[in-house]
Amino acid sequence: MGKLFSHLSVVSLLTLLSRFLGLGRDILFFSCFGASLIGEAFILAFTFPNLFRRMFGEGTLTSAFLPIFTETNNGESRADAFTFLNQVITRMILFLGILSLVVCCFSYFGGSGEFSLLEKWKVGLFLNGISFSYIIFICISALIVASLNSFGRFFEGAFSPIMLNLCMIVAMLAGKFVLLLEDIELAALLCMGVILAGILQLTLPWIQLKRLFGWKWRFTLSGSNEFTQLKSLFWVGALGAAVGQANILISRLFAYTLDESGGMSYLFISSRLIELPLGIFAISIATVYFPEMSKAKSLKDEKNFWNKALSGLRLTAAITIPSAVGLALLGDSILTTLFRWGEFGVEEVTASNVILAIYCVGLPFYALSTFLVKVFHSEKNMRIPVQAAFVSLAVNVLLSIALIGEYQAKGLAWANVISAMLQTCYLGFRMNQLKIISLFQRNSISLPYIFLSALVMFFIISFVKEMMGDPQTKFDHALNLLIMIPVGLISYTLILFLCRFPEFKSLSAKFGISR
Repeated sequence: MGKLFSHLSVVSLLTLLSRFLGLGRDILFFSCFGASLIGEAFILAFTFPNLFRRMFGEGTLTSAFLPIFTETNNGESRADAFTFLNQVITRMILFLGILSLVVCCFSYFGGSGEFSLLEKWKVGLFLNGISFSYIIFICISALIVASLNSFGRFFEGAFSPIMLNLCMIVAMLAGKFVLLLEDIELAALLCMGVILAGILQLTLPWIQLKRLFGWKWRFTLSGSNEFTQLKSLFWVGALGAAVGQANILISRLFAYTLDESGGMSYLFISSRLIELPLGIFAISIATVYFPEMSKAKSLKDEKNFWNKALSGLRLTAAITIPSAVGLALLGDSILTTLFRWGEFGVEEVTASNVILAIYCVGLPFYALSTFLVKVFHSEKNMRIPVQAAFVSLAVNVLLSIALIGEYQAKGLAWANVISAMLQTCYLGFRMNQLKIISLFQRNSISLPYIFLSALVMFFIISFVKEMMGDPQTKFDHALNLLIMIPVGLISYTLILFLCRFPEFKSLSAKFGISR
């Protein structure tokens, strides 16, 4: 457990840095573009390479790849494992290269004015034509990072998003304040910054896998038993990933057609704030626990496998439930402090805060479904996550259509949250070893203790908030956060500690604390 916490600390700290840089990137982005047509066109354009990254890179492919790579490395030899890696990378280069060429050509001609499209669709296609080839670099990088993870190396994968955020920040600062670019020219330079980031994100893990573990890149179209096994797992999982990513794309496309100005921007900002605890902790937990669960499965150690699975679910719930409460309570101050700059004013903050409160309801479900999918993938079970993805997609589409007319962006947010709830419930229901009683047991999921601690935190923050009064200036909002975030964190952690939360025992032993 100590080794797991060590890896989790590295991933979480680097992800924390990445998320803060990501916040800085978003603050700068909305300061430059506001809730404008150009800004929303970039958000839509960047959605497409991100969808393929999640599907072919950090999502289904690596989920199918990692257990097979780990099993081959443990049971056969490292040379066989690296041959398998080369087989996958070769095919990814060919497939993604052709796909990028086709998509970029289509985007160029579609946004060139030859077709009778609305202006915002032309701008979105133009920017997509520049940024889409990012998928070549990031998807191959994700495979190499997964290989490093199997050897217990997590730094390169956790550092990768930092390079993306830095490149985008530098591109905007240079374009806005040095080259004095505006609107579409600035957005185009930002897309070029994304491509540069992709090259750097591939270079670092490539060098590290070669230097530390002796990997040598070879172009090969040969087959193997491992590659045959990967194909059978991947195509089932890819269907689920395609459905899951279609879910995100449909929500973005619905948002892009909203009558209300800035609706897509408000949804994007709220989802980015939700991604802070998701990325820093929930996804970090899934990243660290996934290789451990895969290894336990490959060794047929069922007890260790379920100990890891329950520990990961427990930690995910313990972090995301209070995060949701805190974000909902402090949303106005967070949005004002971070985003009320330049083109993004008071009205935009108020509208974003409503959407953020809705997304907070879904935060624990987003996180738990992410970890549950990894549990199924570590068992090489791709079918149940596919079924759950279909449930989520169907509910999201139906509710989006039903709610968008009257409730606009708020309706889309609720559709997304409810679909995530049902997806999580479906995954939990299909996990036979996960009984309802285990949700309430201290050494399983520990939900009563987590809820009690979060409730105490809620009342303490509400009391302190009432005592401080309504903030009037940006400084007041920032001061509120500086006081209430530590108060909430300390109160929640103290109550959870007094409830004898299982993970505290491991931490206490590691730091020599007796209880």
